[in-house]
Amino acid sequence: MHSHTGAIMNVCQRSGALRDGSLRSGGSDRRLRGFTLVELLVVIAIIGTLVGLLLPAVQAAREAARRSGCQNKLKQIGLAMHNFHSAREYFPSNCWSPEPGTSWGNSDFASAFYAVLPYLEENALFEQFQAARKQSSNSTFYTLARRRLPLFACPSDVEGLANSWGPANYGLSHGGGVYGVTDRNSSMGFIHSESRGQNSPTGGGTRTEGQASWPGFSMSDFRDGTSKVVMASEMIAGTTSASAAGGHPAVYPRNVALLSAATVFSNVVDKNFPTEAEITTIGTALQSPSDWHGSSGQQWGWRGAYSSSLSTCVPPNWQYPSGGQSGPWMMYDWGYGVFPPRSRHEALVNVVMVDGAVGTVTNAIDALTFQRLGHRRDGATASLP
Repeated sequence: MHSHTGAIMNVCQRSGALRDGSLRSGGSDRRLRGFTLVELLVVIAIIGTLVGLLLPAVQAAREAARRSGCQNKLKQIGLAMHNFHSAREYFPSNCWSPEPGTSWGNSDFASAFYAVLPYLEENALFEQFQAARKQSSNSTFYTLARRRLPLFACPSDVEGLANSWGPANYGLSHGGGVYGVTDRNSSMGFIHSESRGQNSPTGGGTRTEGQASWPGFSMSDFRDGTSKVVMASEMIAGTTSASAAGGHPAVYPRNVALLSAATVFSNVVDKNFPTEAEITTIGTALQSPSDWHGSSGQQWGWRGAYSSSLSTCVPPNWQYPSGGQSGPWMMYDWGYGVFPPRSRHEALVNVVMVDGAVGTVTNAIDALTFQRLGHRRDGATASLP
């Protein structure tokens, strides 16, 4: 009886000790406790430091994936151009006129991207373009030229695209000169933009010529070697938003600067190879333009500069605004302009060469080297750095 009573008392004593938060063993007193405020702050600081170290790595990994996706799209464009060449024995030009018999009211010209749509698994869209080129109005053409196609959108250029145009983040090179859009003779690059047929007659009328276009260049025209000449590179899309004054906002580097006078371009001695001093003069003038243009990089299906074409006249992501001669010929026919590749990648742009190889060009490339990479037959070959 006494032994049972003693056991019960021992259990009760231990229970009471636990309720008091203490446990006696061998004369020692151990108390259960949580983290102190200082320890908690140290743990939070360590976690914050780890997050700060990991976040840039995560962002870098995401950008690397976007850049890889961009390169893959340029690769597809290069393959499409080569498939066209295999079928025709020349690359497409960047100027496809409306069909004969249409009114001169349809005065817009499709780009080389339109011509390779069948090789990009866009046969249905190609047929719609074909029908639009037979119409006497250009409204349907514009709708098609501005259609959003994932292939022409760089994953890194995600800002400013919430509009009804484009986007067009890839442009074909017409060389390293100061021409906005080139004819067959002035183009030393991958494409030219010269139309075939009569000019618009006084008072309008009907087209008597104009079917298709002059052929583009063939492999034999790239005398410096197809691995030494840029086929296409990147550009960023404009805002397309008009300002209250009727122009477009001065958004660098998205929008294009317009100059009312073309003297800074026409004064260049060698139009295909402007010097560093001439480039600086052009850039300084473009910092104080007469207006801005916001539709750049928004119409991949149209032949205009910064819609479907660009130049290697100045290094990528040039510190000055892109731009050129103002007036009715700006980014249309054969006005002057400087339209370098631009991208949202860090200090570089992706390029695809005429042989189909994809690489990168950094902002630090020498201007003359970049001009030579755009020239198909200058005799002084350059390679990707």
